[in-house]
Amino acid sequence: MSTAQRATVEDAIRKAELASRAEFSVYVGPVGVDDTRAYATQLHNTLVAPARSIMIVVDPARRLLEIVTGGWVRQSLSDAETALAAETMRSSFAEGDLVGGLRAGIHQLAAHIR
Repeated sequence: MSTAQRATVEDAIRKAELASRAEFSVYVGPVGVDDTRAYATQLHNTLVAPARSIMIVVDPARRLLEIVTGGWVRQSLSDAETALAAETMRSSFAEGDLVGGLRAGIHQLAAHIR
């Protein structure tokens, strides 16, 4: 991602964190293992406050998306709401809009946490 694209994603994260009081982290890059869920969970567990965190992992080359949520987050964010945000992201990714998909998905997740 370019510097401007990273700034756009960082701005979306900042706004989502203020609105929801959850912590958002995004990893975009190669996931060099077959079990992408385990990889995303491992990244999530390294965060400062995993219970209050959402980890979004995207491997554009392999067309993979994983979203891991902590216990505090799951109290107000259902699996269905998470799946809906994932579908929003996938739709944008399919159109070649990685940054727009991340921004929309992050916003959608934060809106459901409120």
